[in-house]
Amino acid sequence: MEKTQFPPIRWLWRDYRRAAAWYAGDERKLRTLGGSFWKSCDDVKLHVPLAADIAAMSAALLFAQSPEIRCAHPETGRRITEILQKCRFYPTLLQAAELASVYGGVFLKWSWNLEDGHPTLTAVPADCGLPVYKNGRLAEIRLWSLLKQEGETIYRLEESYAPDGCIRSTLYRGSKTELGRSCPLGSIPEARGIRPLARSGAKCMLAFYVPNLLPGRKHPELPYGRSDFDSLYSLFDALDEAYSAIQRETRLTKTTVIVPAEYLRRRDALFPDEKPTWVYSNESGVFTALDIDSDRASSPITVINPAPHAGERIALCGELVRRILSLCGYAPQSAGLDISGSAESGTALSVRERKSIRTTEAKKTLWWQAIHDLVRAMLKLDAAVFGSKIDNEASISVEIPSLVQPDFAQMSGIVKELLGAGAISTECAVDLLHPDWDEAEKQAEARRLQG
Repeated sequence: MEKTQFPPIRWLWRDYRRAAAWYAGDERKLRTLGGSFWKSCDDVKLHVPLAADIAAMSAALLFAQSPEIRCAHPETGRRITEILQKCRFYPTLLQAAELASVYGGVFLKWSWNLEDGHPTLTAVPADCGLPVYKNGRLAEIRLWSLLKQEGETIYRLEESYAPDGCIRSTLYRGSKTELGRSCPLGSIPEARGIRPLARSGAKCMLAFYVPNLLPGRKHPELPYGRSDFDSLYSLFDALDEAYSAIQRETRLTKTTVIVPAEYLRRRDALFPDEKPTWVYSNESGVFTALDIDSDRASSPITVINPAPHAGERIALCGELVRRILSLCGYAPQSAGLDISGSAESGTALSVRERKSIRTTEAKKTLWWQAIHDLVRAMLKLDAAVFGSKIDNEASISVEIPSLVQPDFAQMSGIVKELLGAGAISTECAVDLLHPDWDEAEKQAEARRLQG
């Protein structure tokens, strides 16, 4: 039997592992996957979790407000709202957006348990699966999860999602570098109870892949997406080196007191492995004993307190942070830097954070279609599995609210001028001032104003 390589695309998984190491701030992995500083012999190494901050900021900017999903069919609309609340749809989107920022993409999958009474949504990191495309269309999604490891032997569960709404589960017995051979699902306790073939009856794909940004820079022809960390790893490494230098200088500039040896007393060891030490009687600092004649010395006790010179390094760290944020498409102000503290209008905020807004809007174009397809699949799964009496083909609309909302005072002035000039109707004025209201609320407000 031909051996199957795992992971399936080695260069892609190398990128995943590198991104995951910086996101998690795992120092053990950074010593292998990090840059020259992390691979060096420096004894002081501090990690600045900027990569994690960028991923969290990306998700927060994208879904600062929950997407608005509307349906023309009232009963279907109520069922959509019910399912989205019960399956924690919006928190899952926030989680998925953060994972997409790290890995360059994320999987979202629907599953079901008859006891729940509704479909369940799960976000899966990109390094746990592979989307398969044919002629530019998604033909299959394969997801892997590690169920058990016995020495060098690894048992992985593969879930294959197909456009017919079926989920095929296969257990593989392999190794770290090979997927291995398929074996019965009952081979290990962790896989018992999993059906080899789950037919949903939904007749649509129940798993989706959402790229973070396109195209990828390394292979622009492939649809796997681009991480926000792409091409920034050397700067992450430089930031950690600069920040570690500050800590190293802090250690070197600790206050030291030099006293004659006769001023010290022996302190017994407190722990079995501890060596006896010499301490000064007031026990208030760090002391160094020298062979000094206390009778001849003009000052038998000498205090050394070097002045730190970390100002330039702190400025360098700030510049590196700004450069990193800018290169991954965000304004420093979005991360809380360079803010004067004064309140600003929506227009001023838009100008100040224009770069962040452009990046977020680019991501929205990919997420809008994904959310639309997710909700459509959810309705079909709900009707097929849970027997909901809804119109699963009803028209639905998805709106991801803008990052910067218009300044209400400014908009009110514009509407007042337009109304005074007779250039706008009352209905349009209400619509401009209250875009988040539904049609019934807008019409009621317009009738009230018309008197």
